[in-house]
Amino acid sequence: MKALTLAFAFLLAGSTAAVAQTYTLTEIGRPCHADLTGQLAQLPQGQGIRFGLRSRQPNALAVLVIGDRAPSPVALPGGPCQLFVDPRATMLSTTDANGDAAFGFRVPPVLPIRILFQGVVVDVTPSGRRAAATDVIRLTGQ
Repeated sequence: MKALTLAFAFLLAGSTAAVAQTYTLTEIGRPCHADLTGQLAQLPQGQGIRFGLRSRQPNALAVLVIGDRAPSPVALPGGPCQLFVDPRATMLSTTDANGDAAFGFRVPPVLPIRILFQGVVVDVTPSGRRAAATDVIRLTGQ
């Protein structure tokens, strides 16, 4: 009977921990010719996150940079925009005719978690490469 009580208590503790998980998205900084929005979504497999990237550059390369804070900002080509996230992973897409792109994935079930995201849109013009950067979005979970 004691083993059954302990097993039941363990199951309750496990389900309580799952309910107590909270995720927060925080926008940091200013956009530079592009904007990134994020939204948390509950998926059947767990917590998910969707990003919308809006720029003025149609049919261009869109990159979602995932990582931690860069030791110092990195200047992007063709203008004043900077990359503030140290890339640990990237997701690639292209912007549509309106200059928009979308990204989505499941949040890893690891707590605590702190990840930064920044969007970059790269276009090639007759005068060379030009990059726009979004503000940074921080995902925290505990």
